[in-house]
Amino acid sequence: MKKLVSSLIATLILSMNCPLYAFDFSFFNKNNPQREIKKVLKKHNRAMAEHNVNLVQSYYDENYKSADGFNLEDMKTMLEKTHQAYTNIKYKTKINNITAYDNWALAQMSDETYAKVYLDKDKKNKEKAGTLEGKSSYLVYFKKDKDNWKIVADEILMEETSLKYGVAKKIDMELETPIFIENDENYDISLKMPNKPEDIIALASISREEITYPPADYNEKFRKIPETGDLERYVKANNKNLNEYALASVGFTKVSINEEITKARIEILGIAYIMKRINMNRNKAINTNIAEKK
Repeated sequence: MKKLVSSLIATLILSMNCPLYAFDFSFFNKNNPQREIKKVLKKHNRAMAEHNVNLVQSYYDENYKSADGFNLEDMKTMLEKTHQAYTNIKYKTKINNITAYDNWALAQMSDETYAKVYLDKDKKNKEKAGTLEGKSSYLVYFKKDKDNWKIVADEILMEETSLKYGVAKKIDMELETPIFIENDENYDISLKMPNKPEDIIALASISREEITYPPADYNEKFRKIPETGDLERYVKANNKNLNEYALASVGFTKVSINEEITKARIEILGIAYIMKRINMNRNKAINTNIAEKK
């Protein structure tokens, strides 16, 4: 199970670090930055839908770098893996605001993602299909080079993703974390499950992972979720000023015994993976570095 969890979580991490855009716009006021940027994003989205990675790259500046430290080549690899993992992914994106000044612009955006994930390549067993759901809020930075607006950076503000199979799709689960952390800080990650069925055994692993590429492996230690449905773990943040993901892997099982009480049968009823972003408080880190240099 550990190998499966690591593989799926890695795929989730890859997919959520590549912002996806989908729009339906009315264009007005010719030759204004807002209209031009919306047009760029619409073309970007069409290229994403067609899985045309080379065309997607053309909308980015060659020196592009995300807030997580990913460059253009990293983004290309992540997009290719995302397309392979989620061929039927759907997303709804909203532009909340666009601010432009001279040759620079900033778009504040939010989106929701949804996909069916099949364990079999033929997609015949729909009952065992998993459900991927995600939501995020982020910033996209643009620079105008001659007559073209290029994406030079992006920053994910908030992000949460879940992948559920079997009975897990019917059980409410929430991962509670801080919004910001600081280098070497101890913090709490809590998994809340208010409607856990009493006749089902739930085992869960809670961990944290630095957001890097390629994603690193992490060790899982499963514990039984108490009857209250709450499980928590104290972890320590990295000291590298890197953003992190809080991760929860949950397995639902049922144990039945035959009439002779000679054999026990363990049945896996569902699996869930939940991931939530926690950003590093960079302002404090920057101020600390400045103070140390004085």
